[in-house]
Amino acid sequence: MRRTLTLSILLAAGLFGCGNDIGVTQTAKCNGQLEPGEDDVVDSPFDFDGDGYFDATNPNCAATYAADRLDCDDRHADVHPSGVEVTCNGLDDDCDADTIDDADADEDGYSACENDCDDANGAIHPNTAELQCNLVDDDCDTATLDGLDQDGDGYTECEDCADLAPKINPGTAEVSCNAIDDDCDETTLDAPDADGDGDDACSDCDDSDPTRFTGNEEVCDDGIDQDCDGIADNDCDYGGTWDLDSKISYSCAFGLVSLNFDKLVVTDLNPTIKFAGGGTQPGTMVGTINGAKEFDADNSIAGTCTETYRISGTFTAHDAFDATFTANYAGKCFDCANQSWSIHGVR
Repeated sequence: MRRTLTLSILLAAGLFGCGNDIGVTQTAKCNGQLEPGEDDVVDSPFDFDGDGYFDATNPNCAATYAADRLDCDDRHADVHPSGVEVTCNGLDDDCDADTIDDADADEDGYSACENDCDDANGAIHPNTAELQCNLVDDDCDTATLDGLDQDGDGYTECEDCADLAPKINPGTAEVSCNAIDDDCDETTLDAPDADGDGDDACSDCDDSDPTRFTGNEEVCDDGIDQDCDGIADNDCDYGGTWDLDSKISYSCAFGLVSLNFDKLVVTDLNPTIKFAGGGTQPGTMVGTINGAKEFDADNSIAGTCTETYRISGTFTAHDAFDATFTANYAGKCFDCANQSWSIHGVR
């Protein structure tokens, strides 16, 4: 009997003495003080979301454990002292009040969580006025247009160089030679000059050949239209009636020699060329023309007074020449004396 009573007293004393220690099935508990043998493993009664942190709303847990072991929101497993703060979710993910969930970086009174579409620019927020054509969504409202699109081509007046013409906008391909900036890009030429000859593609008959352009000098007898007038070698025939800038007039030998003309009729038989004046004097002067368009022709009238008439010069254009006309007399020519005139002819 005495032995049994003693054993009962000892067992009771042992139980009462361990009342504040960790239980057999517990690793930690919240009783307001850190017990011997407690570690960082948290039992479910004190960690409802199972994230390994004590429920900070439990006064005993808050009194027992340090702040880095307390869960400020024991309803969300992602919220605890070692969590990463996620902005704009309404949670203090890292249990640190100094880490702001809805920061206002530009201090304009609106956070990124409050539809501040650019929280690095204080001039941009939902309560500011939309500025036209600055390509910025100033009021953070995509429904407020930065500019009008009056022609409905998908480009506003801020980008569209002709906002009343739907076929003219930055998305349109440039059409050459229509005198319109179709793509609203001044660097895309309406009239390009690919061969760099000074004549753009709108008038150049071959914009890949710099030797062919409007107004170029025609090269004779090569079958190529150098001046882009649609006809090859047309400027090489100088035949026709040419008007002189002044009349050739001279008389001697009692009227037997008489020059009186202000036109010349040219017959071009390249390399032979003929110049015919009025009457028998000077008659028809026959000579040659070379590749440089230089000509020399004469006519001699034999007799007691030998008359020699000559014209020498150059065709400066298909419709102009400069030349010297001379009249030389040899023999018994009475009062005739050699003569020379500088003349300019056009047709």
